[in-house]
Amino acid sequence: MIALSFPGQARAADDAGTSGDIVVSGQRETAIVTAQDDAINATSLTTIVSGEELRAQPQPNLADLLGRLPGLNSSVDQSRNAAATGEAQYLSIRGLDTAYNAYEFNGVRLAQTDARTRAISLNLLSPFGISQVRVEKAPTAAEDGDAIAGIVDLRTASPFELPAHHFQIRAQGQVAGRAAARDQDPWGGTVQLETAQTFGNFGIFASAYYGKKNVLSESTAFHKDYVKINNAIPGRERENLDNLTPRGVEWNLFRSRIERFGGSLNLEWKSDSTTLYSRTTYGEYRLKSWMDQTAIRQVDQVPAAANPNPVDEDGDQYYDANGFLALYGPGATYYFRTEHSNQSLFSSKLGGETRVGDLTLNYHAAYSKGTQDYPLRIQSKFGSPAYAAYDANGMATYRLETGRANPKAPQVVLDDAARAALTDLSTFKQAYVTSQFENTWERRWEGAFDAAWHMADEGLVSLQAGGKFESATHYANSLGSDGALQYDFADGEGQALNAVPGEVLNGFMNDAAQVPIYMIDTNWIEKQAHDLSLSKLPGIDPVLLEENRLRGVERRLSGYALATLKFGGLTLYPGVRFEHNTFKGTYWADNGDNSGFTTSSRSYNELLPSLIASYRPGDRTVLRFSARKSYSRPAFDLLLGPTERGYDEDGNLNYIFQPNPDLQATEAWNFDFSVEHKGAGSDMISASLYYKRLNHVLFSTGTTNASGDWNIWSNDTISPDGVEVSTLNTSAKGKVYGVELFGRYSFKGLPGLFDGLGVQGNLTLQRADAGLIVAGENRRQRMPQAPQVTFNAELFYNHGPASAALTYSYTGNKLYDLRSSQPDTYIQPVSTMNLFANYAITPRFTVGAAVQNVLDAHNFWSTAGESKSMLSVDRKGGYVETGRTYLLNLTYAM
Repeated sequence: MIALSFPGQARAADDAGTSGDIVVSGQRETAIVTAQDDAINATSLTTIVSGEELRAQPQPNLADLLGRLPGLNSSVDQSRNAAATGEAQYLSIRGLDTAYNAYEFNGVRLAQTDARTRAISLNLLSPFGISQVRVEKAPTAAEDGDAIAGIVDLRTASPFELPAHHFQIRAQGQVAGRAAARDQDPWGGTVQLETAQTFGNFGIFASAYYGKKNVLSESTAFHKDYVKINNAIPGRERENLDNLTPRGVEWNLFRSRIERFGGSLNLEWKSDSTTLYSRTTYGEYRLKSWMDQTAIRQVDQVPAAANPNPVDEDGDQYYDANGFLALYGPGATYYFRTEHSNQSLFSSKLGGETRVGDLTLNYHAAYSKGTQDYPLRIQSKFGSPAYAAYDANGMATYRLETGRANPKAPQVVLDDAARAALTDLSTFKQAYVTSQFENTWERRWEGAFDAAWHMADEGLVSLQAGGKFESATHYANSLGSDGALQYDFADGEGQALNAVPGEVLNGFMNDAAQVPIYMIDTNWIEKQAHDLSLSKLPGIDPVLLEENRLRGVERRLSGYALATLKFGGLTLYPGVRFEHNTFKGTYWADNGDNSGFTTSSRSYNELLPSLIASYRPGDRTVLRFSARKSYSRPAFDLLLGPTERGYDEDGNLNYIFQPNPDLQATEAWNFDFSVEHKGAGSDMISASLYYKRLNHVLFSTGTTNASGDWNIWSNDTISPDGVEVSTLNTSAKGKVYGVELFGRYSFKGLPGLFDGLGVQGNLTLQRADAGLIVAGENRRQRMPQAPQVTFNAELFYNHGPASAALTYSYTGNKLYDLRSSQPDTYIQPVSTMNLFANYAITPRFTVGAAVQNVLDAHNFWSTAGESKSMLSVDRKGGYVETGRTYLLNLTYAM
């Protein structure tokens, strides 16, 4: 549909390197117009954006950039501290979760790298390695059918798209403003080289990039779930929003170091009748993430005899004799966690096109492999004694009270004595250190063959048919989430926090932290984990090494037939597709003395009819309509695998998840209507209406293997000891509907330097909900990651060698996850303003500067319930700020 209007970098005008002036604005207009023409001439509704336009923006990753397109929004998962990187991970299309997208690289389905979702985390791909992105919102029968939301196709360049002997280098420097303000490492940068060489009918394109940056982020959150103030009021917590209070505040510092590198190698040979090609791409994302957390919170250290409260039926002493909450003896804690991860993606495609008269044959074979590895997850906790202020009779008198006057920066109520006791780092003694490992990978093979027969220019224009076979092997394993590698210090024998190598942070969110943020020396804690935690590996029960392992195979055989009929300006594309799916997985089943590996399998078929229609009353206008059936397959780990258990930072079991091999594929009927009109130059307007009717809905959210933060719910219950027990079903029905509006206009006739001003904007209004059962209760529920309002606005300027833009993006609130007894978690609205400018010093050399997050706004804010007044607990994200980023760009082409 629409090409983004980002200024492209200057490029030599012809193969020979003509010397005259290169007018940047003219080249930019040409690139935008070309993309608009491609989108208008596409078979169905398609959004197209070039890599040059993407690279002009200050955002560092694809999800953030593509989230500015009509009908799209980006999202991030904080269970692995990912929001603290300042980058989005996932892309949602039209109010549907990211797992409902199909992801391709040069037309090849990408391997899955997340264990519990089919969503692809786009943070491992750099815009420096992409030539074009196409988002197809209404695919024809010739495309894969498991694309309820649409298809995201990332493409690298053909050597014949560039000058015959092309070479270009791009460099970008970055400074993280928040890190610089805290006296931490703020530096980062990226360099990319690309070349295209053509020799007659043969061409080579090669590119390589490397990027590294440091990010420092800060957040606040509440400790543990909300509890009732008056326990005598009946009902669950979610039904008592005015009767809830948190149990302490946590202040989190995140130090992140990100590396991206990769490259592409494309070979292509052309003759009069045949084109042969090879397209290979590799990308890797490495994250070092260190979290330092201090808190004042409930610690349950007051002896029973010294607690004035009666003992309840669960053995707790939280409420007084009148049923009102009275948490005696708050304590202060320091908690350290790493979330290091390595992701990689390899994709290679060999194929060609042969034309024999009116017959065109397309064929390819492809392989891709994706990995996601958490090589060493370290956790350690230090804690102070509870401050109870015992009276003369030895009874505790000081209670934990948490104020919420500032929803972004809550505070614990402290008197001077409590403040002095709970901020003395010499009393913080180490309680434990532990390690965990997780790994998942998938490798995929596919082969496809298509034949198209051109028959006439009117009436039945062509017939097309083809088939495809795919085979994917999936593996996942983890160790340590049950505390098997935990080393516990004897009570009071652990090292004092202030004796550990490290430093106190210089400032924190306007000094909101009530306990100093201590940053442990990461080398010291890693060595300690090696000496105390990892030394337990040789003696670990061999069963523990196997019981979280899953290995599965998925295969799909598909075929389709598609016709093209043309009657004047009206073109019809009726088609039908059939897909046969099989799953088989082997995993450890915990059945007491009969425990061991077991195998589950299933298969299902999908018949997917479609009709795409377009009407072109002229060269500049197109009206489209589509009706199609599509589906989405549950991820391996939701279908097959062992019962999984999660534990909080104190080692207490807090959730149980049970996969369900009987899940059905989500099916949808999709209806789209749109109109697009091109004006002069790059002026353009469009409007689109869409409606989707879904059956067998699975509430699944894109997540980075979220241990400790369950984001996938359908049927869940609460066990007698308060543990959330979840399994899945696909009995829900849902609907999605909305409107997308887009406009771009360059002002005409402005004098002098004002010539070149223009505006662009898009607005999406949508609704997405489904009926489902949670804890035995029927709900009509908003679907996850579906904001009801998104809009983007841009003021741009292109005049001679200069170009600039001020952009603003807004994404409304959206559901993050469902809870049973607790309020559901929501992500509050996020807005971002960016500023950038480029100037072509010479025809071949361009410089640019940019500021990301000009307004220093938050980049993540999750709450318990839809209101902004109730900040979420730590594992749901809380309130996160990453600050501004300053960038300098250089491009040289020859």
